[in-house]
Amino acid sequence: MFDLLSRSPVTSDAAPDAQDQPKPPGVRRRRWVAAGVAAVIAFLYFAPGQFVAYTEDAYVRSDFVEVAPEVAGVVVRVDVANDQKVAAGAPLAAIDPQPFELAAELTQKRIDEAASVAKAKQEKARVLAADLDAARAGITLAKKDYERSSALVNDRVVAQVSLDRAVTARQKSLDAVAEIEARLQVNAGEVAAALAAVEIARAELALDRYRLSRTRLTAPVPGYVTNLSLRPGDFAKVGVPLIGIVDDTRWRVVANFKEYVASRLQPGMRAWIWLDSHPWRLFPARVASVGRGVSRNPEAGRLLPYVAPTTDWIRLSRRIPVTLSFDPASEVPLFMGADARILIFP
Repeated sequence: MFDLLSRSPVTSDAAPDAQDQPKPPGVRRRRWVAAGVAAVIAFLYFAPGQFVAYTEDAYVRSDFVEVAPEVAGVVVRVDVANDQKVAAGAPLAAIDPQPFELAAELTQKRIDEAASVAKAKQEKARVLAADLDAARAGITLAKKDYERSSALVNDRVVAQVSLDRAVTARQKSLDAVAEIEARLQVNAGEVAAALAAVEIARAELALDRYRLSRTRLTAPVPGYVTNLSLRPGDFAKVGVPLIGIVDDTRWRVVANFKEYVASRLQPGMRAWIWLDSHPWRLFPARVASVGRGVSRNPEAGRLLPYVAPTTDWIRLSRRIPVTLSFDPASEVPLFMGADARILIFP
């Protein structure tokens, strides 16, 4: 029998399907070997993480203190050099103090003037107090004259006009006392204002002296002056850093571990640090803290750290920063930002 299209003979026994044919022993062996190699690779990749925490994504860190002036002015002296080691309280630079000295002298003159005014007002208050005593004595005398004249008028010894004069004199004494009391009240307010002006001027003098003391910049922490570019003649602005110091007492290492590794780390765990600046030497350390969050936005603020999840266009799993504390030997120089490697046995 022939097929109508191909004109070729068709046999009743068709060729068996290739998928139904048994695989050669070599193909099956190669598949098993490939599966075994994949399993070994997966084991070597994931299993060590259950017993060893290791990362090369670590760096040395300390506190970087930016010294900014509290007053503005021309820098007249720089007392340190670049990369110089300084102690806490060591002089760093000085701003021209003359404008602040003149301001303090002017405020002192204002204090003297205000004190003179207050003294004059107080002296006037003493004079008014004496006048008030005299006026009150006049009231007493006028009252007695009134009582005596009233008795004589009742007895028809003197005329009514004598009583009228006594009434007028008593009223004048009362008016004089009222006037002096009012003047005393006004003077008391003037004395209080003058004394307040003295206190305000004294407070301004204290502020001027404080500003004068801020013209001398000192090191807030012991460490190393870094990247110094300040020169005499530069103009210092308030709040703009002039000198940077790497704190020599706050050394630590920040290591970025994978999420599943960081989740098993706890503060106090023993660790070992390899510094690329001092190879072939391991420094003992302890896990100080494990970060509880990272920013997913590189443009976010500095309060939440950002760890890039990509390296050479390869996306990596998220890294969590872990801080390790260690106490290197005094003769070992450390560099902020230097690379490090961390080994931990959770």
